[in-house]
Amino acid sequence: MADFLIQLATLILVATIFALIAQFFKQSTILAYVIAGIILGPMLLNLVSPSESLHIFAQIGISLLLFIVGISLNPKHIKEIGKISLITGTGQIVFTFIIGFFISKALGFTSLESAYISIALTISSTIIIIKLLTDKNELDTLHGRIAVGLLLIQDFLIVITLVLIGGFKPGNALLPTVILTILKALFLLLGIWLAHKILVKHILNYMARHQELLFLGALSWCFAVAVASIKLGFSFEVGAFLAGLSLSKSDFGSEITSKIRPLRDFFIAIFFINLGISMIFSSIKELIFPIIIFSLFILIGNPLVVYIIMTLAGYRSRTSFLTGLTVAQISEFSLILMALGLKANHVSNEASVLVTTVGIITITASTYLILYGDKIYNRLSKVLVIFERNNLKESAELKNVKNHPEILLFGCHRMGYRLIDRIRDRKILVVDFNPDVVTDLIRKNINVIYADIKDNETLENLSNIKSKYVISTIPNFEENKTILKKFKNKNPDCVVFLTAKNIYDYLELYKLKADFVIFPEYLAGQKINDYLAHLDPKNIRKWGQFYKDQIVEDLKKNKSLM
Repeated sequence: MADFLIQLATLILVATIFALIAQFFKQSTILAYVIAGIILGPMLLNLVSPSESLHIFAQIGISLLLFIVGISLNPKHIKEIGKISLITGTGQIVFTFIIGFFISKALGFTSLESAYISIALTISSTIIIIKLLTDKNELDTLHGRIAVGLLLIQDFLIVITLVLIGGFKPGNALLPTVILTILKALFLLLGIWLAHKILVKHILNYMARHQELLFLGALSWCFAVAVASIKLGFSFEVGAFLAGLSLSKSDFGSEITSKIRPLRDFFIAIFFINLGISMIFSSIKELIFPIIIFSLFILIGNPLVVYIIMTLAGYRSRTSFLTGLTVAQISEFSLILMALGLKANHVSNEASVLVTTVGIITITASTYLILYGDKIYNRLSKVLVIFERNNLKESAELKNVKNHPEILLFGCHRMGYRLIDRIRDRKILVVDFNPDVVTDLIRKNINVIYADIKDNETLENLSNIKSKYVISTIPNFEENKTILKKFKNKNPDCVVFLTAKNIYDYLELYKLKADFVIFPEYLAGQKINDYLAHLDPKNIRKWGQFYKDQIVEDLKKNKSLM
């Protein structure tokens, strides 16, 4: 026991160091954990060996991860998937699965292993993509929303796969096994639904009054369903996922997730470390050629098929290209899928090592592809625009702009929305990349175009309008610097308002000759100072209520302000 605790302490310490390094290089901590395991394991230093205790910890990690995924995966979200996401996601899955399957077979893997490998290759990392898009402030862009829709399609694929593999045994006839598995799955789902509706929901409602009880109650439900899953011939992990899915509509889903997440993070780190420990160097040497083939297939093939489908559907080459980059890696769930397949004796260790290594390569490479997607597109744009269709579904053409706008407003979220209310009677043109915002403004008969200012052609066209005032509510330094340079070069007399998110950007934008820089935190502090200097407590409360009523009214009119 003491030896295991020493090994565990060593694993956590080394994994933490590698996680810090990964964060510095803007990489996923998943890679850090796997690499830490490779270094500490038999492949290199041989300080830690695979053990039953580590395997149990890893299994708990997968179970908690799938439990939380189940909670977050509300079936109603399927309604939110746009048509293009559905078409592109389905096309990408079919393409990757079929080509991946035949490549696997050609490389000598069995049919069952090839099926596992090809499914693992179809799944992209939700965690990594959403984090990178959020960091780049692109989650609400058109390509960001389409990408999230693609991920949702893939999530449902992995759900179905996990349920089916839980009841499949090698050597059994396929059709009877599938039918029996589906029947047992339906029986399990019915039991979970009845237990939740009759008993669990009410118990959790009571436990919610006591935070520690809610935490223990949720874990108890997770493990109880997991045990029932094993009894019916499914895996422990599938049961944990279904337990989470039963709580997806619960009022306490977010609270349960926030409490279990730290526990999940610890155990899932052990899973990925254990994955690295279990890798065998001799297997990697023998798999160099398949690793290169599959890595190139994911890094080039997946983005290419998404690009082709979207351009054929009438989307701009830039939107299609940036959406394609988001599927240029495999997911942490790909590694989990292969681990479950290895545990069920469906796949060999070589197949598991292959997918894990491809995961390390593609996750690392795609992180930089997504982060520098705009620069890469600008280099390739002259070639890529050739494939655009004339009947674009999105367009930054300015021929339909009404009148000659006096005011050009970039970004119409919270700040821009309030501004529109005051200046809508003037000649104004709004530029936004959020489809919901654009649709709402069109409905209100406000002059608006869908465009992304990171597109050089778009910004060039807009700067030719020569508006009197240019206002950017986007708190991004690089984008504001580009706006300032572009518009001042074309029209030195225009007044440019920019928005800064910190004091350094604020001062730098003035150095670049901005006319007025908005620093929201400073203006808010100045407003409070004015209230304290000129108003008594009664009037301060009055104005507070006034602004609250205004915000509530705005939210009723426009839900996207939430």
